[in-house]
Amino acid sequence: MTAPRPRTRQTKQLDAGMFPAEISSFALRLAAEGKAAKTIRTYTEAVQWFAAATLSGQAGRAGWEQVSGHDIQRWMAWLLDRYSAAYASNQYRALQQFFRHHFSHTWLDRGGPEGDLMELNGWTSPQMLRRYGASARSARARRTYDRIMTGT
Repeated sequence: MTAPRPRTRQTKQLDAGMFPAEISSFALRLAAEGKAAKTIRTYTEAVQWFAAATLSGQAGRAGWEQVSGHDIQRWMAWLLDRYSAAYASNQYRALQQFFRHHFSHTWLDRGGPEGDLMELNGWTSPQMLRRYGASARSARARRTYDRIMTGT
């Protein structure tokens, strides 16, 4: 059995650049689900840290859509090299939750059909659609109002 790695706190660069709106939306969804404040802080910091390390300041990285599986693999390898497997696993879980939220929010915000979103995410219950669709609901309602009331 290998000895556990010593825990050393490293300063995290949490400047997510141009991505704070998406991260705030994610934090609101977590809060709406009743997640504990510590969980919300941990998950949002994980996403901020990933964005700062992977996306911020890199040419050609205009948004989350440019993140590849390779980016996440490199990030996880970097974490596993410096932190415990349990810590890296928590960071990975946070990224999974964030990317699921971001994809679902973006899909609905751009007018994607709810039934197709359920199929793409493998959801069998409309409860999951309501949970993930809530963050885009108000923006879609405003656009629908504008379209109906102003004809745009």
